[in-house]
Amino acid sequence: MNPTRKLAPLALLLLASGAAQALDWTGYFRAGPGLTSNNANRACYGLNGGSPGMKYRLGNECDLYGEFQLDQAFKKDGLEYKVSLMTNHYTGNTDTDGKGLAIEQLWAEVKGIDLAPEATFWVGKERGRRGDVHITDTQIVEMKGVGFGVKNLGGRFGVAYYKNDDQPQKPGHRINLEWLNLPANQDAALNVFATLTKGDFQGGTSGAGLSLRHDQKKLFGTGLSNTLWLQYAQGSAAVNSNFGDLTAGSQAKGWRLVNALNGQSGAVGGQLHLLLAKESDKSGKDTTSASLGGRVSVGMSRNLKFLTELGVSQYKPEGGSTARLSKLTVGPALSIDNSFWSRPELRLYVTHARWNQAAGNVTGNAAFANKTSGTSAGAQVEWWF
Repeated sequence: MNPTRKLAPLALLLLASGAAQALDWTGYFRAGPGLTSNNANRACYGLNGGSPGMKYRLGNECDLYGEFQLDQAFKKDGLEYKVSLMTNHYTGNTDTDGKGLAIEQLWAEVKGIDLAPEATFWVGKERGRRGDVHITDTQIVEMKGVGFGVKNLGGRFGVAYYKNDDQPQKPGHRINLEWLNLPANQDAALNVFATLTKGDFQGGTSGAGLSLRHDQKKLFGTGLSNTLWLQYAQGSAAVNSNFGDLTAGSQAKGWRLVNALNGQSGAVGGQLHLLLAKESDKSGKDTTSASLGGRVSVGMSRNLKFLTELGVSQYKPEGGSTARLSKLTVGPALSIDNSFWSRPELRLYVTHARWNQAAGNVTGNAAFANKTSGTSAGAQVEWWF
């Protein structure tokens, strides 16, 4: 059955209700054609091991992706209600046949309950608290799944319960806790995220994780802002505050440090990214990872900017060789204005990558089986609204 037929009744229901109440439509998508040297299909370059968050995305996305959200809100008897439907679509290549369409979120919430008027209570499939580094498209924290919870208790606290039923033979439970915007140094705030997991089957294990996020504005009195993450997880909890391997015991553990520096000064803007990580699998074998990179935009006119992105990443498994990849992208972009975050952005790009033999075939493309470098070019649109 065509998946669009399954989603149509849900969308029509929300649209029908929107006749009487305001209906908000927001979303994101990226798409575009590309070509690669060696007479191959377009290739993108990313290490096949190590920590997530080491693939620099500019001119290095061979997929087509979009997510589109409908929100319906209304008030009644002093309560504020909201229902949300988000569909998304992913295809791992340039074109699409429509089979990647799915429901990413479907939830409802209410605010204004007399016992806790400042709090928001929710139930459903939600992609909750998130925190990402844009230039690597990595969710450092991602509390997602089917569950229920409450946010903004006392203005700072939230708790949620999730049940993992997508693997019938390996169901699990997860609790996420969050404390937001805690006082820190001047122009800064501290955020704390805790995770507890348990596999609800024979051989299932427990796990726990903790993430600290420090948000700094006006860094050293400048217009720069900085976000620093420190994370640790053990057992069946993932370092990103989600479910990990629900059969992993206490030998499975990992830590990650991620720093993202952002700024805009006149026509020059950008983001700098640093990642250090170490992970042990359930057999106790370690893998260390490191990545440093950044993207800079330089305004050439009101609507034209020039983009440059450079990233160097590596990982080393215990007893193995270090795998390393370097990637450089350059190209012009058209946008509403010439600032770094301005979207929509229509780009042309050229990408060149080099890697060592220990990294293997970083493209997954058979034409690069014995190669250690590649060059790609193309066009892309990125739009959020």
